[in-house]
Parts: sequence; structure tokens; C-alpha cells
Amino acid sequence: MTNQERDMGDIRKREREIRRPSKAKERLTVMIFKGVGKVRTFKISAHFLLWVSLFFIFYIVVTIFFTNLFIDYYRNNKMLADENAELRAMLIKAKKSLEESKQHIALLDDYITEKKDQSPRPLSTVDHTESSLTKLVDIDELKVERNKSTIKVDFRIINKQVNEEPIGGYIFVLVSIKDSDKSEVWVYPNSPLKDGIPINYRSGQRFFIQRFKSISSQYTLNKSINRPLIFKIFVYDRNGTLILKKVVEA
Repeated sequence: MTNQERDMGDIRKREREIRRPSKAKERLTVMIFKGVGKVRTFKISAHFLLWVSLFFIFYIVVTIFFTNLFIDYYRNNKMLADENAELRAMLIKAKKSLEESKQHIALLDDYITEKKDQSPRPLSTVDHTESSLTKLVDIDELKVERNKSTIKVDFRIINKQVNEEPIGGYIFVLVSIKDSDKSEVWVYPNSPLKDGIPINYRSGQRFFIQRFKSISSQYTLNKSINRPLIFKIFVYDRNGTLILKKVVEA
């Protein structure tokens, strides 16, 4: 009877142990083989392994989240930087176009002013040819162009002889300011004057014509003059005789 009770007690004890989980059973045994006959074992708690696994899962999720957030931020920042660079390039291009437009406008203004200065002015010809002078030559198609301080005079000298026999000589063109108190005169070709007439007729521009010849003279003044000018044209023959004197106002 006593043995039966003891057996029954052992059986009940084993049942309670089976029903109550042991802490040793909750641990995992890890074995490491370092060599033949060398084995190291250690136990890891299942709860610790679970928390470590949850930590790594959380770490991976957070890493992926922040990585995606950084990539989105980087993309947006790069897009803004590209847009900013494009806007700067457009601004530089617009400034360059504006400067070119200003330069074109300035050039057009200068061109218009130059054309106004160079446009042929209405000429009032006053014939001072003396009656004693033989009408051997004449002047026509006279044009005066002004460009600031530069004056250009173009005209034709015509052979007026009936038989159109060739004739040659020398020409002077004198320029002065109309109604000016100063006696400043510009001479082409350059020559000293005496009583308003070139001293040496041979220093004039030579010509030799059968019918006509175009003559051009240019003057560079020391300043720009907008007042009316007086042009005096003297024509000498080869012997130094004055054969034509004309005065033109422009």
C-alpha cells in the first residue's frame, strides 16, 4: 500500500512538471564546433532572441524609411538646383539679349544721325564768275555730305568749249563758316592764302578733261559744325589764269 501511494505521488509529480514549463526548456542551446573533440555550447533565451529579431526588423524598416526619405529629398533638391541653374542661364541670356538690343538701338541712332548729317543739303549756288573770265569750264552735280567733323564735297567739272578741245588745269575748294566773325578757312588741297586766294596755283588738284571729270575733296575740321558753310571753287588753267570761280552755300 505504501509503495502504491509512493508511485502515485511520483506520477503526479511528473505530471505537474510536464504541465509547468521549465525555464531550462525555454532556452535554446547553441553548439559551436571548433575542431575535433572541441565543442562549445551556450544557451540563448527565446525571449531574448525574439526581442533581437524584432529590433533588427524595426531597424531595417526604419532604415528603409529614412533611406527613401533621403532619396526623395535628394531628388527634390536636385530638381530645384537644376531649375535654379536653368533660370540663371535664362536670366544671363536675357541680359545679354537686352545689352545687344541696346547696342543695336545705339548703332541705329548713330546711323540715323549719320545719315541725317550725310544727306545732301539743298544748295544755293551764287555765281561769282566775273564777266571778264572766259567760260571754258563749269561745275555741276555738286553734293555736300557732313559726318560730324568731316565734310566731303563731290562735283563734276565740265568742258564747256564748243569744239570740246581737251583742257587741263588746277582746282581749289575753300570752305568757311557763313556769317562767322572768324576768318578761318579750310583749303583743299592744302595751300596758304593771300587775300582769300591760293598763293601758288600749281599746288591745286590737277585735272585734264575731254568732256568732264568727277572731283572729290574731304575736310577734317577740328570740331563739329552745324552752321551753314560757304564753298568757293577756284579753277585755273595750266598757265595760272583763273577761268572759273563759283560760290556755293550749304
